[in-house]
Amino acid sequence: MKLHILAAACGLLLAPTGAFAHGEPPAPSHGGQVVEDSSEHWIELVASAGGLTVYVLDEGKKPIPSTQLGGKATVLVGGKSQVVMLTPGPGNSLGGKLAAPATGKMTTVLSLTVSGKPAQARFASTH
Repeated sequence: MKLHILAAACGLLLAPTGAFAHGEPPAPSHGGQVVEDSSEHWIELVASAGGLTVYVLDEGKKPIPSTQLGGKATVLVGGKSQVVMLTPGPGNSLGGKLAAPATGKMTTVLSLTVSGKPAQARFASTH
């Protein structure tokens, strides 16, 4: 009996932290990838060859106005890193232009300010 309890406890400790998040992520509204950031917001990243667009939802999956958002993205493409400053766009979006086109494997780390508080999110994708 104790062995089963110990096994269950180890399973919980080793479970991904997303299992303890705010449930299932919302479906991407703009065709991007959705993750939960360090401050428990839902972030959707849409990457095109020439730029990035970020959409931010609160923990209840409601849009946060872009007037309350700011930040930057550090993008690693083909072994080269570039920083993209993100500026407020329409609705709940931030956007920025890439210095070089994004093709192949891309890793993006967002450093955001949401309602004056810092938040971070990480994305890995292929284009």
